[in-house]
Amino acid sequence: HISVPSSFVKRTFVEKGVPASKLLKMPLGVDLSEFRPLPKRDAVFRVVFAGRLELQKGVHYLLQAFSELQLQDAELWLIGSRSREMTPFLDRYDGYYTHIDHVPQPQLRQYYSQCSVLVLPSVHDGFGMVLAQAMACGLPVICTENTAGDDLVTNGVEGFVIPIRDVCALKDKLLHLYENPETCKEMGKAALGRVAAGLSWDDYGDRMCQQYSRILREQGRL
Repeated sequence: HISVPSSFVKRTFVEKGVPASKLLKMPLGVDLSEFRPLPKRDAVFRVVFAGRLELQKGVHYLLQAFSELQLQDAELWLIGSRSREMTPFLDRYDGYYTHIDHVPQPQLRQYYSQCSVLVLPSVHDGFGMVLAQAMACGLPVICTENTAGDDLVTNGVEGFVIPIRDVCALKDKLLHLYENPETCKEMGKAALGRVAAGLSWDDYGDRMCQQYSRILREQGRL
């Protein structure tokens, strides 16, 4: 058996010929004592990306989408170390974003809580821990199908799941949240509820132990 963290990863294994019955889909957890909502200090519509700034994460698509929207009273925060491959894109969109270098995990909630939505536009990302972290801080999320989005997000409830490399879809969802602040807040509450209802690390451990027990019973070893 092979444990995989998301439906996306499971699809890639099946596409390579691994039997689906061999795969255990086990979404990862989040530390709910560390990631929790804090009061937002202003009314700015603030978009946040967290993770290494690299092409794999699709940051260049987010930069394009945000720059083309030209939103008033809105900001884009990019949190994470930057790879050399991103330099041309960061230079091209200079002035449209604020770059915050690597932030220790315990401090991330302070940044998430000052934002309106987290965007993870990854081309491929086995899970995307920042999704669960931001949701635990009360943020809706916009992410691609090639993350754990299909496992964490009911489309239109806790956020939106969009195709990879789809700048138009990303712009549409960002604009929808920008123009509907109450909807944005309600989706953030739904995101928090989703994570609190079964995505802690204790929940993950319980699910994994249940799977181990099932496998051992099927093999007659328990």
